[in-house]
Amino acid sequence: MASSYPPSQTTMTGYIPGSVSFAEAQSHHQHNPLAAYSILGTNHYPESVAYWHNPSAQPQPPLPAASYPSGPPKPQSLMQPTPDPKKHKRTRSGCFTCRSRRIKCDETRPVCDRCRKGNRDCVYPSTNTPGASKSASARGTSKARSSQARAAEGSTSPRESEDVRALEVIADEEEDADSVGSSAHLSPTMTQPPTVAARPKANVSKKQSAQSLRRRKGNSSVALDTTPLRTETSASPSPSTETSSHVESLSARSASLGVYPLESATGLLALAHIPDDLRFYLRYHCDFITYRHYFLRPSNDIFVRHTIIELALQYEPLLYAVVGFSAYHHCVQTRTGRLYSFLKYYNTALKLLRKSLGSGEPHNEATLATVLVLTTFEEFIGDWVNLIDHHQAAHALMRELLTPDSINTNELHQHIFLWYARFDVVAGILAGNEAVLSREWYVAKEEYDAQQAANDPGNVDKQLAWAMSINRRFGLEMASLYAKLSRGMIPIDEFIMQNELLGQTLERMRGILVHFQDSEYTVQDYPHRVLLTEDDVVDPYVPGGMHCGPLWEVNVVWIDYLSTKAMFKYQSFLALRQTSITELEELSLEQCRLMESVDRWPGKENGAIMAFKNSIGMAAMFLPKQEKYIMWARRKFASLEQQGYVVAARFRSAMAAIWQLPEIDRWWLPNDENYPDLIREVRAMTEERITHPRDHFREDVRDMKALFWNISLDDTESDNSPVSVPHAADARPT
Repeated sequence: MASSYPPSQTTMTGYIPGSVSFAEAQSHHQHNPLAAYSILGTNHYPESVAYWHNPSAQPQPPLPAASYPSGPPKPQSLMQPTPDPKKHKRTRSGCFTCRSRRIKCDETRPVCDRCRKGNRDCVYPSTNTPGASKSASARGTSKARSSQARAAEGSTSPRESEDVRALEVIADEEEDADSVGSSAHLSPTMTQPPTVAARPKANVSKKQSAQSLRRRKGNSSVALDTTPLRTETSASPSPSTETSSHVESLSARSASLGVYPLESATGLLALAHIPDDLRFYLRYHCDFITYRHYFLRPSNDIFVRHTIIELALQYEPLLYAVVGFSAYHHCVQTRTGRLYSFLKYYNTALKLLRKSLGSGEPHNEATLATVLVLTTFEEFIGDWVNLIDHHQAAHALMRELLTPDSINTNELHQHIFLWYARFDVVAGILAGNEAVLSREWYVAKEEYDAQQAANDPGNVDKQLAWAMSINRRFGLEMASLYAKLSRGMIPIDEFIMQNELLGQTLERMRGILVHFQDSEYTVQDYPHRVLLTEDDVVDPYVPGGMHCGPLWEVNVVWIDYLSTKAMFKYQSFLALRQTSITELEELSLEQCRLMESVDRWPGKENGAIMAFKNSIGMAAMFLPKQEKYIMWARRKFASLEQQGYVVAARFRSAMAAIWQLPEIDRWWLPNDENYPDLIREVRAMTEERITHPRDHFREDVRDMKALFWNISLDDTESDNSPVSVPHAADARPT
């Protein structure tokens, strides 16, 4: 299959030169020729927001309290006291806020004196019974000293990088300050991960482990605690390091990932030697971030909440990428912080990743996960141009580390493939191009899922996995077919025939979903029903119109099916005029009904709206052009952005043209209603970053060429002809 990208190269050469600053780029390139082969393009951040990215010019904000307000945060005092410059030994019994500000806490409860004077949130660490806490603290201190002494004996030369943050142990009050200096530091190449607790070994097949073991010989050992992980930690959770063991390869251990309680991620954090700000955001990731924020499925839940954290604690670029992603969502949800609050971690992740890629060390799954976290972040901020850079690097790593066979036999590889494939297909569809990863990967996954579903017809997860595999390959085939048509590579008769086969493929997905109708988990009555008004565009309380309990995800897959079908019908309409506007409108209204039903159901997972972010866009394009339908879509888009997902600038301008509402380009709701300041800043930054894409493919993705080359549909026109608006190519900057 044709590819728009250069072939995979294990040395990651051929990628885009770039750096944080021009001076740093010139200096780094002189000492390291591999610096030219980085992931991101020039100027990570535009000059207009540069001061947010300069720690010396911008004071670091205090660490957020360890509680996540559900409503708007309390306004902060504009006259906060200046932190006490006097240095004190840090303790684990003081409040989180004083510890993060590195000042002495008087430990007054429930609010310490410094937090009271500064009008700050004051949150103390959870404690067990006094006797148990004191005993645990003493034991932890003794073991930590022993561990640090052993680490000091075998330590290597100090790290040379000045821009990499040291991950130091927080000394207990009774510890000698000198004993902290030899604590383990994370390496960008994973040579000395922080101390974490060991988990029982799982039996791993040779087929799963041999490939990665060959790639990663000679990994350094790490001190491990053989005691079981606990969800409760004492006030001084110093890790035990009495037992030492070799770090197994990530692939070899991946068969065991996901079989432990989610709470064990909290245990990992309690035992890891990382700074408080990183620990805070990792805990926030465990508590708040779900598979929805990574655009994944419930089957990926443990992967998101535990496996990624475990990998991050062993690979520093991933650590900072995950922390940056979590910090972004914390800023969005609490309406606090500014760009610098999360971009400082994102920037560090990029620098560490470039250093890791240029070090000559073997790549591993954590490297690939880092790139995918960055890609996810780029999509959240609406930066589809720079997302392609990450996608390109991920493609090379996919071909180096994974195989079409391993994505079915290795659990970690399966999660990574599903994560990557979504970007691959979506980017191809938006650009009117083919997906980058070859077809054999998608076919192998679909065949495997089909076999699993056939072997266990009563397993809902396996049936839905098969349905999503069909949908995934359908997207791949549709992107390829329409790309060939646009390039004149296929006769129209053959195109029509293959287009009909595509439609039949999509109906196979529907055939799986209809089997769940009229089950015991089909909702017939809505206990939390509210009275409908004239502003409601659909009835979300149709008996039998949604599913609950074990079939909850069926709702989301149905929405995906309807959205994909609408996209397919729309493309067929543009190419062959085979679809009526009425059919597209009916598909949009059915999507609206299901989305409203899901949205009004109580007890949803965090980030539930992310499950149908694409469906909101497809539905909005073809809803009736009446005020209440337009306002419904505007409020959905506003809700998406209020939860951190910035709608791409090109999509906003397209919807402004469809609705003939130019003010949509500024904000979805009238008079800037509920327009978060942070989202305003993110939009401005992103629009500056994507102004000048380097090539036509990135430009086509930015402009969503395949979606909006002919966007304004009006059912008042004769013969169902679309009203033409400027082609994406006509809007290219000069």
